[in-house]
Amino acid sequence: MFGGMSACLPKRRRKPEQTETASVELPLSIVILGATGDLARKKLYPALYQLMYGCPEAPLIPTSATITGYGRSPVDLAAFLEKQCVNVKGESKAEFLANCSFFSGAYDQPESFQKLNEHLAASEGGGPANRLFFFSVPPSVFGDICKGVRAAACAPSGGWTRLLIEKPFGRDSRTFDELNAITSGSFAEDELFRIDHYLGKEVVLNLVALRFGNQIYERLWNRENIASVQIVFKEDLGTEGRGGYFDSSGIIRDIMQNHLLQVFLWAAMEPPASLNRASVQEEKVKLLKAMKPITMNDCFLGQFGSNTWSVNGIEHKEAGYLDDKGVPADSKCPTYAAVVLKVDNDRWRDVPFLFRAGKGLDERMAEVRVTFKPQAFNQLVPGAPNELVMRIQPDEAIYLKIMNKMPGWKVGDVTSTVLDMS
Repeated sequence: MFGGMSACLPKRRRKPEQTETASVELPLSIVILGATGDLARKKLYPALYQLMYGCPEAPLIPTSATITGYGRSPVDLAAFLEKQCVNVKGESKAEFLANCSFFSGAYDQPESFQKLNEHLAASEGGGPANRLFFFSVPPSVFGDICKGVRAAACAPSGGWTRLLIEKPFGRDSRTFDELNAITSGSFAEDELFRIDHYLGKEVVLNLVALRFGNQIYERLWNRENIASVQIVFKEDLGTEGRGGYFDSSGIIRDIMQNHLLQVFLWAAMEPPASLNRASVQEEKVKLLKAMKPITMNDCFLGQFGSNTWSVNGIEHKEAGYLDDKGVPADSKCPTYAAVVLKVDNDRWRDVPFLFRAGKGLDERMAEVRVTFKPQAFNQLVPGAPNELVMRIQPDEAIYLKIMNKMPGWKVGDVTSTVLDMS
């Protein structure tokens, strides 16, 4: 199922015992399920610090909030925080770490969540409190966690409970339906947030302002003026020992059908009536329904191999995907995919959207590149097509490639120039 599409689901009636509103001034407990993983280290702990202390609008989360890491095995707290909070930077780091703890328990045993409830209550003071659970775990344990939280670890009376479920939410439509039956059977829709963290990237967020806050772009944002749109994700790293996990998903499920698809939706949907959830959902769903089915003729798949190269006489070696110990020797799992997606609506008919994603490539880079169509009058001053580039990572940037005259008397002596709008 596509990340960020929770609003597509039918709303359930709120259970009678649930509270319509809860004070934001109540103690807040944040639980990171899967706190020993890469996502927690690279994204979650640094993001929580920024929301509490670092960003210009801080605190967006109260600085009194407690953060509990949850994992299967016990840890030494100091060593755990040193490793998992290595990317937390700022003068208030010591204060942040003082509010962090760890709880070890199983995902499928009710008694673990009973003990977690006791752990949280101790820091909440025994009264009403709000609780937020972030699922940074495989989909295979989503259902058990939902049941455990509902049975024993929901917020005390007077507070709210929120579940943030990171993609992927199932492997396909069937597994999505199974997971949804469990999660929606335990919690109301306004307590569930099925998210894709890629939507939090600054350049992705800026797509809204770029399209709808300006006068010049939206008039050009159509098949009469745009030749193609590329949405690209490249990593220079391989699977680095995580091949066993990656082999169960592949690059399409890992990157393309969630991260890149969400970027595509914001870039290509019709202007919504407003930016509220229902209006955005409506336009996203319209666009998804207008997508033509993809066949293997629209795809190119690949797998990175081993590589050897020399720099200043020093030989470097990089293992291939099949060299990863967790990967089956006969694996056909794609680590690279290029897919042409077409939309059958009045705005985008016959405009190719090229999705490209891969690991073990020549660079780390993600961008959206909109190439404009040459017009008849361009014959007067020939040059390269205009391109609007939104670089998501690294070095976030938005720039427009235009043709500009070089100094001198020759009118047709032009060169490509970058108009930086970063």
